[in-house]
Amino acid sequence: MKWTRLNIAAAQGFTLVEIIATIILMGILSAFFIHFMGTALDDSWKSVELVAGEAEAEGKLEEIIAYFTSKINDDAQRDNALSIVASEFGGDATMEYIVFNSTSGAEEADGSGVNRNLKVTIEAPGNNLTTILTQSRTNSTDPKVGY
Repeated sequence: MKWTRLNIAAAQGFTLVEIIATIILMGILSAFFIHFMGTALDDSWKSVELVAGEAEAEGKLEEIIAYFTSKINDDAQRDNALSIVASEFGGDATMEYIVFNSTSGAEEADGSGVNRNLKVTIEAPGNNLTTILTQSRTNSTDPKVGY
């Protein structure tokens, strides 16, 4: 008698139910992913707008500082450099003369006009840029202001 051996192989692959369940699960997960990515993309323009606005404000502030530096280094215009800057760029920035309190160090408005510190503030989206310009050269022997 001859023996024949039957090779019964185990079933390989996925069943139709497993494939359908996987497709449904992937559809649900992709719907959540697309929803959250859409929300993130809607808000992404805000950061670009903030950076562009701040760069524009920094450029304007650099222009004011360069103009002030040129005026204070010019001996003919040195004494009026702050008022020239205030009149030239008054519409682009908020400018006010200030003095610092000697006891507390707090900033106060300079009503007397004796202490010549000009606070320049430029509004930018997200934050404001501020610098203080001072009458640092009082005569022609003082060293020129570097920029």
